[in-house]
Amino acid sequence: MSHSFEPVAAKYLAAKKLSSGTCKEYRGTVTKWASWGKGVDVDQIGRSHLREFLDWVHEKATANGGSNAGRAANKSRENLRVILSWAWEQDYLEKLPRFPKPKPQRNVAGRHYLTTPI
Repeated sequence: MSHSFEPVAAKYLAAKKLSSGTCKEYRGTVTKWASWGKGVDVDQIGRSHLREFLDWVHEKATANGGSNAGRAANKSRENLRVILSWAWEQDYLEKLPRFPKPKPQRNVAGRHYLTTPI
């Protein structure tokens, strides 16, 4: 039986006790997935879908003037990995797809994160 990504992610969020900030991040990734518009059923997600989605997130963050588009793509990558791992444990899919490598990002923290790159 096929399941789309959004309901599986909602089941994951309901099954786990997450902080409100973490929950908001996951919901943001699910919203991006829905906005991407090329979503396939969870059991059909492959590396090519993940790569296209993460490239789209990176391009969108760059177009919106983000100074660290790599971080946006990498956060979405991590969130997808967690949701799909949970879906695999719950037998929504038979095997996990290989994930593309993370994108380069600025590794800064605190108030310096909001400054322009040197």
